[in-house]
Amino acid sequence: MKRVILSSLAFVIVMAGYAYAQAAANFSGTWVLDTGKSDLGMNTSAAKTPMNKVTLIIKQTATQLSVERSTGDTAVYNLDGSESMNSLPGGGQSKTTMHSVGNMLVAKTTSQISGMNVEMTDERSLIANGQEMVLKVTRQTPSGEKKQTLVYNKQ
Repeated sequence: MKRVILSSLAFVIVMAGYAYAQAAANFSGTWVLDTGKSDLGMNTSAAKTPMNKVTLIIKQTATQLSVERSTGDTAVYNLDGSESMNSLPGGGQSKTTMHSVGNMLVAKTTSQISGMNVEMTDERSLIANGQEMVLKVTRQTPSGEKKQTLVYNKQ
């Protein structure tokens, strides 16, 4: 009888730890781009030119992630993998599906920018005890693949 109770207790502890490890991280907060830690994916002197301060205000609920950019535009994404439609700053629409993979959010976006079809994958994760957000961006464009690693500091 003791073995059954101990085995059941061990099982409950292991499953609770597994469920906690699989929970999505909460990205809510105000985030400022750290260009010194980021790889902007540019191999020109423009990459060395200081960028304007890029700020994101993220609000996350159990079902949605809202990202307000310092440019004034806001995008809202469903976290269940269903399609989200958002307007692009220069006009047009983007279609995004977003879901959790462990403590990371993965988004796949299709849009048309300047007459070109662009497919983009974002992988968003938290590091440094949640004080830094890393956003790995891969864009597939007619002119080839473009990659960026953007690091944001929590304010």
